Amino acid sequence: MKKTYLIIGGVITIALLLVIWLYLLIYGTPKNVENFFTDFSFSGNSEIVEDVPFIAPPEESVVNVEREQLRQLTTRSVIGFREIVAGESRNLYYAEAGTGHVYSIDLLTGAEERISNTTILNADEATFSPDGTYMAVRGGYTSVSPVTLVNLSNRNAITTETLTQQIIDYTFTYENNLYYSEYRSNGVSGVSINPETKVQRDLFSIPFQMPHIVWSTASSTPHYVYPKASSKLTGYLYSLPKGVLKRERATGLGLTALANDTYIVTTTLQGENPQSAVVKIASGDTSTITTVVEPNKCVFSNSQSNILYCGSSVKEYGYEFPDNWYKGLVNFADILWRIDINRGSATQLINPEFILGRTIDVTTMSINASDTVLYFTNKNDNTLWMYEI
Repeated sequence: MKKTYLIIGGVITIALLLVIWLYLLIYGTPKNVENFFTDFSFSGNSEIVEDVPFIAPPEESVVNVEREQLRQLTTRSVIGFREIVAGESRNLYYAEAGTGHVYSIDLLTGAEERISNTTILNADEATFSPDGTYMAVRGGYTSVSPVTLVNLSNRNAITTETLTQQIIDYTFTYENNLYYSEYRSNGVSGVSINPETKVQRDLFSIPFQMPHIVWSTASSTPHYVYPKASSKLTGYLYSLPKGVLKRERATGLGLTALANDTYIVTTTLQGENPQSAVVKIASGDTSTITTVVEPNKCVFSNSQSNILYCGSSVKEYGYEFPDNWYKGLVNFADILWRIDINRGSATQLINPEFILGRTIDVTTMSINASDTVLYFTNKNDNTLWMYEI
């Protein structure tokens, strides 16, 4: 038995020597022992240390604004934005989700800087005044969480003021006044406040709860209001000329609406899918359009009242639209469209999925004052995007 063990051991030793000899014959002698034998870390030091070159961080962040027509501007989650024009400068202000910190992107050079690090806890909705002096931001995750007014006029001494009103929604006018709606004992009221002087005036009163207001920032266009949209409830559209509630003819399940001084565009459920229609205010004439218009995904041109820009998908929306989209249960692969209401035509501007290989679910669509750029966020990750028209 012992003799058998000796024979087996000898055979194994000879085989190992033969393997080593063949290795040296083919690859040559290693320059050091570490190149040949594995480090089994018997010394207790198993960490391999490598020399990593030091790369200094850039002094400032630069956003590439000289690429294709469609481009992503941020990797941060954005809760509000606005293009600010002052003389020759064009800047895009935006607020970061969660912190309410304000950043500015120079649209000419691409330089990005943080202009406010004042933290608004759980910031989730913001809007800027046209001159960039004020930001109104909601801190919290309910529709009646407190709204804070941030004064950005002096970057070295930024001030904040929490508004005590139970504000539902809000926006800035082109005169830099803040419009907001608030709950009152008899329903909901619309109010205008001058953020500098704090002078307030009532705009209108609505005798029902949970409204969605289509704010007008021009004196020639009234405000519109309808109950918050649901595919399970019939909605009714009202206008508010001079603050007086007036019933419009538009009605239907899941009603949503968008308006300017010439047209009202509504979307309601027809059977199992939404259908959009256009009402010409002067004549009352109504026509349908094939593109589904959702107010968060669309914006009217400033210079041509018959032109509407939209993010819209060609897929079936389903009978629970817009509920499931508001809840985040469904997402859409939107295409950007230019809709000519007079001609009843829709022209495809760009298909992001085809160009980028990824989908964009458009929301918070807006257009700059010169009608040259569309801005919007991608609902999938809340990043900020732009499209040069």
